[in-house]
Amino acid sequence: MLSLLDMLNHYLGYFNMNVKLKNRVYTIIGALGVLYLGYLAIRFIRLGAWTRGLLFLLVFVILTYFTILNVIYYFTTKTAKFDVSPKIEKLLGGRPAGAADDPMVGSKHAAQTARIVPAAGLFREQNLLPTKVVTDAVQAEHIKQLVDDLVASDYWQLDYAGRSEREIYRLAKNSGQPVYALSHAAPLPFYELREQNGHYLVYGGRNAIDSLALAEVTEVGLMPISQAAAKYRIVLANVQLTGGPYKLAGRSGLVSGNDDFQITAKAAYKDPKKPEQPTTDPEMRRKKAPAENLSRTQRHRS
Repeated sequence: MLSLLDMLNHYLGYFNMNVKLKNRVYTIIGALGVLYLGYLAIRFIRLGAWTRGLLFLLVFVILTYFTILNVIYYFTTKTAKFDVSPKIEKLLGGRPAGAADDPMVGSKHAAQTARIVPAAGLFREQNLLPTKVVTDAVQAEHIKQLVDDLVASDYWQLDYAGRSEREIYRLAKNSGQPVYALSHAAPLPFYELREQNGHYLVYGGRNAIDSLALAEVTEVGLMPISQAAAKYRIVLANVQLTGGPYKLAGRSGLVSGNDDFQITAKAAYKDPKKPEQPTTDPEMRRKKAPAENLSRTQRHRS
């Protein structure tokens, strides 16, 4: 019986299935093996082999416990209050959940993300600066419309990267941070910087025709946008969406919340007088260094 289950487990490797479906199949196969182990335990006890029978019975009880956890984990959206897996992981020196544990890795979401190319093209990192953007009520409504449109067209997925409730809970508990339905900063399909009456607006949308004003850029690095635009050619290198629905790990389960969707942007700059080389202007270089530090400590401005 165990040889048959091992053979089935081996041949499953030839099928291309997503991770969650494959783990469900493994759980079913494992449950059959556990039931067979329980059958052997009863047989040994009936034959008078008490030591071996009780040993098999003990293993059967332990494996049944973990099988039940797997059933809850892979077949439901609930979390088990009696789950000792985190304690075992900590005892064995396990690390907090990170990128390697993220279902995005090797999944459909990862493949979609890997194919995304910035709408403005590619820039050298040393030529990028964080920006400060502000959004008024009309622009906030435009952002909401854009999110609804792109979610409806399946360009963005507000599904926590396909994670189950238990996966979300463990990730939130280990990281101490909220887990967002939009599992990563989402680049816009189209965006550009437009100057209108002295204001520099971020336009974005499904495409150039349907683009709307989403925010206003007020600073590039630590320099006011008007001064930066007067000296350099400024373009938006990338514009991303953050925020939205999220879940936190509470005492007895997940706690849901919702942040406003926001736009973050980075700008690329170039001295028009030196088209072949990045600018060496000492003022901009002084602005750039603290701006890079600022981008690491204040993500909402980058």
